[in-house]
Amino acid sequence: MPVTMRANCIGSLVIRALSSDDSGIVGQVVNTFPNSFYLRTANGELIFVTTRPLRSPITINLDSTLNLEHVAKPMESVYVHEKEIHIGGDAFIDVSGALSYQAPSNPANELCPEFAEIGKALRTISFILRIIDTGQSVLDPHGLAHEGMIHFVSDGIIPLRRASTEARFREAALKMVGLGSGLTPSGDDILGGFLASYNLLAKTVERAPILFDFPLLEGKTNWISAKLLDYMQRLILDDQVRHMIDSAATGDEDDLILALETLLPRGHTSGIDISAGAVLALSLIRDIAFEKEEAEIIASDLGLS
Repeated sequence: MPVTMRANCIGSLVIRALSSDDSGIVGQVVNTFPNSFYLRTANGELIFVTTRPLRSPITINLDSTLNLEHVAKPMESVYVHEKEIHIGGDAFIDVSGALSYQAPSNPANELCPEFAEIGKALRTISFILRIIDTGQSVLDPHGLAHEGMIHFVSDGIIPLRRASTEARFREAALKMVGLGSGLTPSGDDILGGFLASYNLLAKTVERAPILFDFPLLEGKTNWISAKLLDYMQRLILDDQVRHMIDSAATGDEDDLILALETLLPRGHTSGIDISAGAVLALSLIRDIAFEKEEAEIIASDLGLS
């Protein structure tokens, strides 16, 4: 008997990616975990299916307690029939009652004056990141990506404070892609956190967003991590990451610290790495906006100098 799962929320990009005029195959399962699995669509998009409440434009949130590794298997075909997403021949997701989630993707036009005062919050977050267990993240001195991250800070991030240094940043940033272990290497996560924060606020300091071509990313890391990094740089963000950056942009220090603390437990080290990248980007934007030179202090607080 087929396993029925019900979606309570479905991301806007998922709806577009799975839309079809027929009932043909629209993708396949690529990776599975106890509480989630990834789908690769026929048009090259990534869909994340999870029992967790975290929402994003690429996510299907399930109202289920099933072990999803028992439901979906890698390489199984995915097809859509009316209001059902079929996984192989033994499971389907009923999306008929699901709410649609569409996160704002528009970059901020200006910074509020309170943004100048988030320096204390950034220092507090940096302190938190130094006292928690950061093993195997970019902040781990014995980790695979730590030494590369130190070079990325000195060769790419700090010079980006000056205009016309994007080429230098790009060269340094690409050395981080694929650096580390796991499904999403630490180098990818920290670059994703940095680019999401920088690109969302770049217009406020009269800078252009920094975007890397997807084939370039895919050539240096695995496909899933490359897609997630690509989504982050293009501001296709989950509600946790978006809330974190918005809290900073509005100068709400308490909310910013809480948002970062909420993000930290994600994955094995993904939350730590994304947070570290975001903190560095926010510090850099603050330096550019208010002619400060404090990003080096944050980098030092994080053990990255």
